[in-house]
Amino acid sequence: MNPQPPLELVISGINTGNYRHKMMKAIRTVSEYLGVPMTARKMEHAHEPYFYAIQQELSDQWTGYYQGMLRRIYGTVIEALGLPPVEVETMRKALGDSGILKYRGRIIYNPETGEPLKNKDFDNLIEAIQKYLNRNTKELSKQILLDSMAIGKLLRRMAKYQSSAEMNRLKLDGLKYRGRTFDWIRQDIKNLNSVLGQPLSGPEMARYQAAQDYVAHLVTRSNQKIRDDIKDTVLRGIIEKRTKAQVSQDLFNRLGGLNRDWKRIADTEIVNTSNLAGILQEVNDAPKGERVYFKRYELPGCCSKCAKVNGVIALWSNTPLADDKIKDPYASVAIWEGKPQEKGRTVLVTGTLHPNCRGGWLRWGGKQADAMTAQVRGKAGKWDAAIEQAREEYRKQGTENPNDQTPGYIDRINELYRKKLGEEE
Repeated sequence: MNPQPPLELVISGINTGNYRHKMMKAIRTVSEYLGVPMTARKMEHAHEPYFYAIQQELSDQWTGYYQGMLRRIYGTVIEALGLPPVEVETMRKALGDSGILKYRGRIIYNPETGEPLKNKDFDNLIEAIQKYLNRNTKELSKQILLDSMAIGKLLRRMAKYQSSAEMNRLKLDGLKYRGRTFDWIRQDIKNLNSVLGQPLSGPEMARYQAAQDYVAHLVTRSNQKIRDDIKDTVLRGIIEKRTKAQVSQDLFNRLGGLNRDWKRIADTEIVNTSNLAGILQEVNDAPKGERVYFKRYELPGCCSKCAKVNGVIALWSNTPLADDKIKDPYASVAIWEGKPQEKGRTVLVTGTLHPNCRGGWLRWGGKQADAMTAQVRGKAGKWDAAIEQAREEYRKQGTENPNDQTPGYIDRINELYRKKLGEEE
């Protein structure tokens, strides 16, 4: 029996619009070659990736903000109440220490008798925790919104004159635009306005202020829940006569759950704000009176819900509409700032469609392309080649580092890009 010749499988031209189809076709080919049945199993959705690593870096920075505070709070509470420390969230074996709980040398909790608190020191401890949280989260909502707004606008601008490879290598530490570092830009809205070269409009500022107020509300609610959960955990321990080890474990678990809640809050608001900032950057750059269209993108790893809307074209509306279904030559749906979700159906909004959603919008139908649109189309190589050729031309003319402010540079990149796409076709 002659062995089968080796199978060579080549998958080319993959982009966010066709990757599912191409992968299924490849699996089907292998299945037929091996003579084994092909089955498809739905995978549980976890975390959809961000478009660029720098966006994930910003998300990690803020979603992890509460983690350090909660660790310090946990350490303070267990030391004050004489609890044994717990290092892992899930423990299969109780520590078993049923000693008497003390605070500042005085008995406040006896798990054997369920003796009630003996003094007000515990309440003072809880209030001190509240003050600590308030002090360390005072400017939190403002900074999250400013960082998200800045990254959304800067990435859109930088993608117009940088290669896909350079965009993928961006880091917060070292990010510069017009000679200014991200650390400097994020210090104040005035700094962001100065590098953008145009102040944010009154309506746009009002949008961000409303978002900031909402995040501030969520921060206040999170702080209150931390305070209440700590108190509830200890008091329940007294009522249920739990050991000190068990109370410590309960406290550790509940704080861990609160940290996960905060991560969902922070991540969602970062995506929502950066998406909106990027969209408004494109709207502001569009010629006055021109209809502005956007195309939805979803990355490999998205859920089935997001995959269904990948590639949908939407018309931007400056004002809310009574119905998002529209009659238009290119788009069947409209999006606008503040467009709400609806229970029971997938509504296309500027931000997240669900927790851990990373999908976004790229300008469609405009005269200019950029690194992001090229990557979504699977044409990053053509874009990077156009960037390299345009830079070389400008270097020969005496401009060493051309950017989006260099006269004619963006137009030349796009001219070369279109030419390279034409050569390929």
